[in-house]
Formats: sequence, structure tokens, C-alpha cells
Amino acid sequence: VAARVGRIIFGAWEPRTGACGSLWDVVRDRRLVHRPEVRGGVLEAECAALLEGFFRARR
Repeated sequence: VAARVGRIIFGAWEPRTGACGSLWDVVRDRRLVHRPEVRGGVLEAECAALLEGFFRARR
């Protein structure tokens, strides 16, 4: 947000710890001046599988 990027695109939603559309939606915080366009869920199943595999390997 501080870098004033115009668009944020991400794959997997994380409702508990993510920063877009989660407990604190940082890009929609009205205290901040810049609000980039957000597009989530791009290749969602593939991204979720990558994240799950990564954290499974760390345990």
C-alpha cells in the first residue's frame, strides 16, 4: 500500500491471516489514502495446493 501499487492479484484466500479480505482488509482501510484494485482467487485451487504442501512440509 505504501508503494502505491495500482493492482494486487493473488491466488488463495486466507480468511484468518490474509491481508486482503480477512480480519483486517489492509487495502480497504479508510485510514489509508491509497486503495489499489484487488483481484483474488486467481488459480485458487492450484495456489491453495501449493500453500498446503509448503506448510505440511514444514510441520
